[in-house]
Amino acid sequence: MPSSFCSERPLAAILCGGRSRRMGRDKALLPHPHGGSLLQHACAMALATGLETICLSRPHQGHRQHLATAPALRQVAVLEEQPPWEGPLLALAKLTTTCPDRPMVLLACDLPHLSVPLLKALAAPMPPRHARLTTDGAQQQPLLATYGADLAVTLHQAVAAGVRSFRQWLPSLQVEWLRVPSTALVNLNHPQDLAATHDHSHP
Repeated sequence: MPSSFCSERPLAAILCGGRSRRMGRDKALLPHPHGGSLLQHACAMALATGLETICLSRPHQGHRQHLATAPALRQVAVLEEQPPWEGPLLALAKLTTTCPDRPMVLLACDLPHLSVPLLKALAAPMPPRHARLTTDGAQQQPLLATYGADLAVTLHQAVAAGVRSFRQWLPSLQVEWLRVPSTALVNLNHPQDLAATHDHSHP
């Protein structure tokens, strides 16, 4: 494992393989208030930050074809997650196997207020065996966070032991907190969340 700061540039990994049961349709393809889709916005912000970017999808969701419609986003790699599909923690474990030795800036696809300054702060170098999570002081967002490459062993051990939630896994880590405005943590779970985002979108 590395014994110094993680100098390898992190990989931006956008998770868009969820079922979106509460929303009722694919959240990644929902319209962003500033144009395009939520997925396209997340990819554009990650690329503008200078991060190599991948999208973790499920087969037959059409995300590769969707991104290909935007020429600037064609460099985004789309990986199809194979079953079992058991949530974002297992998805992160699969990513660390597919893309070993890379810190991961993990992003949910349904975060409408991503920005380049925020992603630059997340992607800054970290000490070994650390995770950097966003918080507004009241809540935390493990899907707007960076996980060191050297956490892969700990993660795979937890998954093998049946752990399937970040809430269960995070207490075993050294966490660095990145304070952000509450708006940065807004994610879209229900149709009314989408309507509110469009009504109160940032200029």
